[in-house]
Amino acid sequence: MPRGIPVACGYYAIFPLRPLNTKSALSSLGAILFLVANSPAAVDLGTPSSSTPYEPYMRPVRQVLGSLHGEKASMEKVKQYLRVSYGFRYSFTEPYVAALPEVTAKTRTGDCKAKSLWLVSQMQDRNVRYVIGKARSTSKISHAWVMWNDGQHWWILDPTNTSQPISAERTGRNEYIPLYSYEPGCAFLHTAASPRPAGATSEHAVVAAEQARR
Repeated sequence: MPRGIPVACGYYAIFPLRPLNTKSALSSLGAILFLVANSPAAVDLGTPSSSTPYEPYMRPVRQVLGSLHGEKASMEKVKQYLRVSYGFRYSFTEPYVAALPEVTAKTRTGDCKAKSLWLVSQMQDRNVRYVIGKARSTSKISHAWVMWNDGQHWWILDPTNTSQPISAERTGRNEYIPLYSYEPGCAFLHTAASPRPAGATSEHAVVAAEQARR
């Protein structure tokens, strides 16, 4: 058993038996904590749920997910669609409801929700998740992106911020933190999702309370 104190699961701050150099120990501990915070986390796929706080605003998402043909998208095609979606001009108009893909395609504009939903509609692959979460642990507002399984690995597709797929398995613990996600016929609650606030009597109230905390 390592001598020291556990600073995270599997990580220990080791204290030597000789007299302690406080400055050196604090520096080492800081380095350990930094590595823990920025080390890759296991892919959080969530727990199936009958609904989420965003359910009243998910009609366009449900519509697109329900219309997917089930084609197997290749990485080459996914990269192509991702580049196109990334190229759409960013435009924020509606805080909760994503624009339908045909609207996004016509205007070639959209926010994170619209860009992500357009991307899902083009891929036509049912091995996707439409995700609502936080791009960074310090983010004050929610973000939307796509998770896609190519048959071997999960990938993060974020057409708002990058034109390249990101390996979900190599993503740091403080980035791309899912709260709720949706796939054809199912919704998921993730580890970081806030519990229902006390006194909230409706799904709309949950979203309103979450927004008030930002």
